[in-house]
Amino acid sequence: MTQVFTTTASLGPLAADGGQELCVPVAIAAGCAGIEIRRELFREETPRLDDLSDLIRKGQLVSVYSAPIELWKADGSLNVEKLDVVIPEALSIGAVWLKTSLGHYKSGVSDLEGLKKYWNSLVSDSDALELTVENDQTLHGGNVAKLRKFFEDCQEAGLFIQMTFDIGNWNFTEEEAMKAAAELNKYVGYIHLKHVEKIDGKLVTLGLPEDKDSLWRSILDLLPRDVPRTIEFPVEGEDVEGVLRKYVDMISEA
Repeated sequence: MTQVFTTTASLGPLAADGGQELCVPVAIAAGCAGIEIRRELFREETPRLDDLSDLIRKGQLVSVYSAPIELWKADGSLNVEKLDVVIPEALSIGAVWLKTSLGHYKSGVSDLEGLKKYWNSLVSDSDALELTVENDQTLHGGNVAKLRKFFEDCQEAGLFIQMTFDIGNWNFTEEEAMKAAAELNKYVGYIHLKHVEKIDGKLVTLGLPEDKDSLWRSILDLLPRDVPRTIEFPVEGEDVEGVLRKYVDMISEA
């Protein structure tokens, strides 16, 4: 069966009340294979990650570190100032991926060779950490054509960067999720799952519907099956562990 992860953001009340450490045992008990730690949920500007790292390691979870930063700045240059902070943090929790958004990548201007050298200066061959870029909710970072060009350029440059395909974020950029999946599937190494609907004029993130003909299932059929699928929607109820387990089972079998 396909591996299913959860984000700590999906377990929001737990993370808010006691920190992201409280999300780890719930993820383990619900059968998650991995957990995505969200930098924006830390209360401290410089988070202490030792306890979190120990819990993840002892629980034998795969870890992903999500940082709310853009890889490329508005002028097309590498966002070194932010990467200098988040790469060591990702390494400290033993993450297999550092997830960022694309930012303002400019083909022919943004220095992919410089990114490769910079990354190799901080991440050794013995580290598991790789970089993954997500389609975000901005018009520049959630654009199919721009993302495709970025990944094409990375391949030509011999730079191994996979895509985090967020099936719900396309609603915010008015791109067609099915078309995006068909065009970008060969770059996808990690998937974010959520259901987005417009309610009272606003886009709202909801849990995945169970219907067999739901759109999210059709999108998954176009994406690689052997990559992790991650819950990125609110998991709510009196028995959070039980609700999370239900989603894990449903998603792993889809």
